[in-house]
Amino acid sequence: MDELLLVGRVLLSLACVVGLIWYLARRFGASRPAADDREPRVRVVDRQALGRTSGVAVVAVGSRRLLVGFGEQQVALLTELGPVVERPPTVGTDAVVPAPRTPDTAAAAGPLAGSVLSPQTWRATVRALQDRTVRR
Repeated sequence: MDELLLVGRVLLSLACVVGLIWYLARRFGASRPAADDREPRVRVVDRQALGRTSGVAVVAVGSRRLLVGFGEQQVALLTELGPVVERPPTVGTDAVVPAPRTPDTAAAAGPLAGSVLSPQTWRATVRALQDRTVRR
């Protein structure tokens, strides 16, 4: 009987300690943002390899863009590029607007011009998708 009472007290104490740790972690650990807004964010916008272990990269630090060269032993600032301007998306600018068709362009393009079967339509669609999905 004493052993059962001892095991119960140990389990109750363990549950209290684990609960207290969980509460403190939720209270003080999760309330902080992952990245402090006062610190500038650093991200690699694009990079190009020049050799096996060297290359150049465009790095965005806050609103600044830097062109840096990197190698096996060092990283060097090459130049500062123009500031990053993040424009809010405007409604309707992502749509592909076809060029106006005149009788001359319609006759020169063939009978499939502008239809789903036209190769030019598919090329224009692929170009538009590539423009929208390229990393900036």
